[in-house]
Amino acid sequence: MLDLTRYRHVIWDWNGTLLDDVDCARGVVDRMLRRRGLPGLTPERYQESFRFPIQDYYAAVGFDFAVDPFPELALEFHADYAPRSRECVLQPHTIETLQHLRQTGIGQSVLSAAEQMDLERHIEFFGLGHYFTHLVGIDDQHGGSKELHGQRWLAQLSHGPTEVVLVGDTEHDVDVAEALGVDCVLVANGHQPRGRLEQCGAPIVDRLDQLWSPR
Repeated sequence: MLDLTRYRHVIWDWNGTLLDDVDCARGVVDRMLRRRGLPGLTPERYQESFRFPIQDYYAAVGFDFAVDPFPELALEFHADYAPRSRECVLQPHTIETLQHLRQTGIGQSVLSAAEQMDLERHIEFFGLGHYFTHLVGIDDQHGGSKELHGQRWLAQLSHGPTEVVLVGDTEHDVDVAEALGVDCVLVANGHQPRGRLEQCGAPIVDRLDQLWSPR
């Protein structure tokens, strides 16, 4: 167990960490590939290929940007992902974890590579807005880096970096945490496999409740 209660604020990643959208995201890209006659995306290949920036991930799975420019692929992804994402569920123990942290007086926010309006709609759809002091997305739908947006948000917080922890599910979350100067914890039930996460050097849990519960 890793006790988050020693911090005063938790910055959550959204996709893959609190929202279980791995199969949804993989399925969308799988259909995009198959429409172009390219090899599909198995769950194993998806997790091994997924990375930030998203443009690098698209190149890794076989898209040719000379044929399909990345901005057009990003729009195609979101046109298919947006309605299907409403069928996703939260990761196990999400609600009880958010409730526990709120009851212990720990502030919480979300820092996501999702576009700002999409993030706000998603949080509203799941009725989670009252848990978070702030929702921080990005300015477009290209899945870019969260570092700059995170630095701006951290500057607004009344807590120092040692009082803040970022919880995510990818190597990129470790990079973002390092850029912010805060601790990072990874949850191995998202978009990258545990084997890759173990190479990052950050603490890893398999379930959200392991962040605070001894069971």
